[in-house]
Amino acid sequence: MKRVRTEQIQYAVAQYLKRRQYVDTDGSVKGAKLFQSAEEMASSLTVQTESGCANIVSAAPCQSDPQQYEAQYSRLRSFLSETDISWAKEVSSILYPLFVYLHLDLVHCGLKGAVDGFYSRFHGAFLQDSEQRATIEQLRHVLTAQDVAANPKLSAFLEHKYVVHLTEPAYSYLLRYLQSEDNSGLCRALSTHLQVEVTASSRTDYQLYGAAGAPNSASPWPGVDGAEGGEGVEVPAGVPQSEAALEALQDCIKKVREGPPTLTTVCFYAFHHTEQTLNAAEVSADSRLLAAGFDSSTVKLWSLRPRKLKARAHQADVSLIHLACDVLEEEADEEDGSGSEIKTLRGHSGPVFRTAFLTDSCGLLSCSEDTTIRYWDLGSFTNTALYRGHAYPVWDVDVSPCSLYFASGSHDRTARLWTFSRTYPLRLYAGHLADVDCVKFHPNSSYLATGSTDKTVRLWSAQQGASVRLFTGHRGPVLALAFSPNGKYLASAGEDQRVKLWDLASGTLSKDLRGHTDSVTSLSFSPDSSLVASSSIDNSVRVWDIRNSHGAAPADGSSGELVGLYTGNSSSVLNVQFMACNLLLVTGTAQEKAEP
Repeated sequence: MKRVRTEQIQYAVAQYLKRRQYVDTDGSVKGAKLFQSAEEMASSLTVQTESGCANIVSAAPCQSDPQQYEAQYSRLRSFLSETDISWAKEVSSILYPLFVYLHLDLVHCGLKGAVDGFYSRFHGAFLQDSEQRATIEQLRHVLTAQDVAANPKLSAFLEHKYVVHLTEPAYSYLLRYLQSEDNSGLCRALSTHLQVEVTASSRTDYQLYGAAGAPNSASPWPGVDGAEGGEGVEVPAGVPQSEAALEALQDCIKKVREGPPTLTTVCFYAFHHTEQTLNAAEVSADSRLLAAGFDSSTVKLWSLRPRKLKARAHQADVSLIHLACDVLEEEADEEDGSGSEIKTLRGHSGPVFRTAFLTDSCGLLSCSEDTTIRYWDLGSFTNTALYRGHAYPVWDVDVSPCSLYFASGSHDRTARLWTFSRTYPLRLYAGHLADVDCVKFHPNSSYLATGSTDKTVRLWSAQQGASVRLFTGHRGPVLALAFSPNGKYLASAGEDQRVKLWDLASGTLSKDLRGHTDSVTSLSFSPDSSLVASSSIDNSVRVWDIRNSHGAAPADGSSGELVGLYTGNSSSVLNVQFMACNLLLVTGTAQEKAEP
């Protein structure tokens, strides 16, 4: 009789096992399957997956040896107490309910000696907490199943599941431990008496739960779910106890957001004896340096910190190579007072009209009447790049938020886009009918705004070079621009003494702020985009709340959005800059005293 291939394989395996003196080989080989269909293979993989580590608790045996409870619980307790992993403390929250349930299971099994040993060995760990101590002390007098039934609190432990909250990493940490050794007793208690709720992140004291604060919905002791009657679970201090408290909190937050803003702190830097020669001034983003451009074609830098300005040593001299045994004296030089509080940068051949720091304050740009833009390295305080492209004086320069590009505006009626690695412009923006007096990058660097002597403001696509918005309404040259940090608004101002706020989405005028009595020289938004500050030659700094107006208009005829007015002993204010912590930096020229 001809055998099929499967029978031939089974016969060969059986003969091999007999030669190796294995017994009962016929039964084991006869039931083995040497091939599987696709359906059988999928079913087998499903069974293996469902019975993996993640389901070790739900797949716990229905029966376990009570004599092993003490050993398994002791191993878990030692494992959690001896490790330094942060999740161990979180997993330790299951020790208390496990102790209670294992103790009650030993009582039901009638193992009095095991009950006494288990209680005396582990009960001391739970006497610090008042709630746990009350339950633990009741367990001392429970020796039979009748004693458990007569105690309503312990009966509720058996009738309802104890809820434990764990984060995903902590839960995985617990499952890996349960799978590592024989923990059948612990797994059975976890699957029967505990409900582990896994959360995506660690819990906080101020986190709200739907049933925690609701009346008559919580158990009389923490953790037990579904018990009836009793007092509500204690909620940590600071957590709203009802919807009314939550609504009151939300109302307070709304009033803070919509109410009058907190007035800013102003820091004023005044320049003396420079009234006719100072053109521009700016503070670096880290508040470390102050730069100013002068008619004398120089740029000057001041240190705003106790540390003096000192140029890094040039590395061109290859004979000065520091070895490991050399003692560097750079720090000693600083202690000796080397360096200076002011640095003068020379290179331009005409008045300097604007300076602009890079985002990380490692470099400085300056533009001049000599039609050039220069880049200054603030490590060596030297001019390292010269950018030519404009044919007439360059009035303004601005650096993009990430310092990838910079833009310039000129008397030649154009604005140009540059990159630091090339000395020629990448884009040319033409459309204005007169000088481009100011340029400003949008926070996303995709758009560029320009203000002109032709009384218009244009918004350009930085990459395509096309004009996407045209804002008209000013009655004089536009001298200052500022984007709100959230990118929704553009503020413009100039010789018409008005500050106009434009909605970029609709391209319409949102607010027209009046109050200055002379040309506005600078604008700046607060970090939260709620305030805009403006400086003027009228020797004042005004702060406006662009969200809404508060009360009646001031007596001087200013707009109702005015929330702050600052004046000082100065002849003119050149620049305003909002910094972190609600700080407003102002630079201007000091009012000189008349000689007797």
